[in-house]
Amino acid sequence: MTEYTYEELVKIMSSNAEKINSNIQREEKIAIEIEQAITQLEYKITELKTMRIEPDLSHLNSFYKIKTEENIKRLNSRLQVPRLSLYVWISSFAMLIISFGVFFFVYSKTAEAKAETQKEYKEQILKDNMIISKEKAELLKDMDLWFKSDPQSTQKFIHWRHNQK
Repeated sequence: MTEYTYEELVKIMSSNAEKINSNIQREEKIAIEIEQAITQLEYKITELKTMRIEPDLSHLNSFYKIKTEENIKRLNSRLQVPRLSLYVWISSFAMLIISFGVFFFVYSKTAEAKAETQKEYKEQILKDNMIISKEKAELLKDMDLWFKSDPQSTQKFIHWRHNQK
């Protein structure tokens, strides 16, 4: 460990004290600037809260005035399309017929798709032996009754199966 003389220690301590003082002064300046900024922001916030903002609606009013005049002119002029109501009724009836046709077409296709999906699902389950056929179910039932009637045969079967594995 290095030994310092009294003068060296005083120099080191004084330089550290100067650094600390300069840092403290800088922090105080920053704190004062922050406080000033906060007070300015608070003043601006209160100013904005009390400020009355009224939009300029003159452009909007003129737009509505022009559109209203156009609508009045359109209503006052006779419609140039003859028998408009007849065309509306015919098109409505045609759309109704088309929608019913599409509905029945989709309904018939979904019924076919559902039956096909059920058939495929049943075939897949039978293929994976997840369900058993009626014949296998009857055989399993007979085996169960036989094992219940003769416990010794059950033990023989368990032993035989264990040896098979």
